[in-house]
Amino acid sequence: MNNIVIVGVLDKEGSTNISMAKAFLKYKNINVIPINYRTIIGKYRMQLFEDLLTETVKNHKPLLTIFCKCNGINSDVVLECNKYSKTWLWNPDPYQTIDQCPEVIEHMKNCTFCSHTGGGVNKYYAERYNLSNSYHVPCGLDYDLFKPTNIVPEYKAKISFIGNRTPERDKFKNLLSKYDTKFYGIGYKNSVINEEFSKVCSSSDFMLSLNTYNNIPDYFSNRLLRYMGCGTCVLHFDPTKTLHKYFNNVLFFSTDAELLDLIENTSIEKAGELAFKAREEVMSAYTWDHTIQKILRIYNGVQNKV
Repeated sequence: MNNIVIVGVLDKEGSTNISMAKAFLKYKNINVIPINYRTIIGKYRMQLFEDLLTETVKNHKPLLTIFCKCNGINSDVVLECNKYSKTWLWNPDPYQTIDQCPEVIEHMKNCTFCSHTGGGVNKYYAERYNLSNSYHVPCGLDYDLFKPTNIVPEYKAKISFIGNRTPERDKFKNLLSKYDTKFYGIGYKNSVINEEFSKVCSSSDFMLSLNTYNNIPDYFSNRLLRYMGCGTCVLHFDPTKTLHKYFNNVLFFSTDAELLDLIENTSIEKAGELAFKAREEVMSAYTWDHTIQKILRIYNGVQNKV
């Protein structure tokens, strides 16, 4: 049995780290050992976390120890884990966020491997720090959680958005005020996760997709995959005009006028057709199963060269 240690957040509903672990566990020869670093540090302080992690890695000698961003921890613990295991820094965030976390950049340098869910993020760090161990590994859809559901009247809308409030998102909310729109997330209506997230999507004609930062080429958040997995027509803001390389059945726009034109000129029938095809598209190439397969291919490819 091969062990995988995941240092992340696996004890909080809605965390993508849980979906990653589930995908690893589909392999009969893989066991996952979770280390919920934020909870452990919060309850027992940093030293116990570091001791627990290093002892776990030393005793179980895992195939991989995956650090899921892990902001706020001393990167020396990565070096200690390297004595007993190959290590992997998993980064799902844009570089604007990670640049505020210098310890995560040290994790990239110290880990055997590092990966970024955004292609532009990977290019940024690989070039900036001359990283030869850096890879573009997109995140995946958890299709057990995010899937089509029956329409729920209280969620019914022409356009819905799910995500925390930002000034740019407020701008789009105001732009779309003449339509029946609903915005969910911190700063808007209540947050929605998992099954409730799917109900919002399935009850909306369109889902508006906005990253926190929209100026990074080849970058999209897990939210876009969730929208597609729920079988809803997606309007995604892509001023970089790079995401058409990944998806053929998402309605991309780069200006306000393009967004309004898409809404006015996409019939419900066409939206339904795109939604169906988008779900097929994400299921065929962008699930957590595909993500884990790529991680293991990279690991095995490097191992075979040694």
